[in-house]
Amino acid sequence: MIPGGGPAISAHRGGSERAAPGTYQAYREALTAGADYIELDMRQTADGVLVSFHRERIGRGRPVAAVTYGRLCRLAGYEVPRLDEALRLLAGRGAAHLDLKDPGSAAASVDQALGVLGPVPVPVLVTTRDTSTAAALAASFPSVAVGVTVGGDLPETIRFAARRARHHRLSRLEPVLAAGAGWAVVHQRLARSGLLAECRSRGLSTVVWTVNRDRSVARMLASPEVDVLVTDRPARAAAIRASAGHERSLWVGLQEGVRSRRVLARNPSIA
Repeated sequence: MIPGGGPAISAHRGGSERAAPGTYQAYREALTAGADYIELDMRQTADGVLVSFHRERIGRGRPVAAVTYGRLCRLAGYEVPRLDEALRLLAGRGAAHLDLKDPGSAAASVDQALGVLGPVPVPVLVTTRDTSTAAALAASFPSVAVGVTVGGDLPETIRFAARRARHHRLSRLEPVLAAGAGWAVVHQRLARSGLLAECRSRGLSTVVWTVNRDRSVARMLASPEVDVLVTDRPARAAAIRASAGHERSLWVGLQEGVRSRRVLARNPSIA
């Protein structure tokens, strides 16, 4: 959340308002529009290249992990973003939101993000459904914001309902708590059920996904219980946030805060 400025905006796959989602151009457009985070769907190709690619399979149903980077680009019909190149686009302009689709590449993805971006005022945000992956990342990378995704998956919801029938006090946040994660990544339908208030009572930060309708975006951006809003419409979300009086992005605001603290450190007499 922006101090005094409402939730941060994460552009889902870079957004889809002005360019095809999941492309370098989408990332550039989202940054220009005022997005604070760019969400990257992390996978690894057969030749070890970390890429941002939403689908698990390509071509005739082949897993992304089974094809080389060059082959993936040919099958996809465009230049699939490499993590290292995407991070260079973000450096100094925005923060990385790594949505881990392949647990096996989790540590390498986070390590590369930290290596390229370095110490920044906005932490790298990592989200996953895999609780063991979240627990391992939280232990290995304490400077990273690690979140566990809750909701938006029908089989998971059915399993939870069956368990809830036997254990009435069972919380929907159980996977987050079990992983020791500091962030709950909540599907927008669950966000309307009172779950965000429970997150706050448990000291958890929140990400709400994927919110696109104007009224829903405005409601979530006005909520003190939302820290990051994920949307396919980052330009529209930034405009709604600005119309509410919050004209600076999270990145710009925190960068200015860092510069102010440095000035004060050099000139304590002006404090």
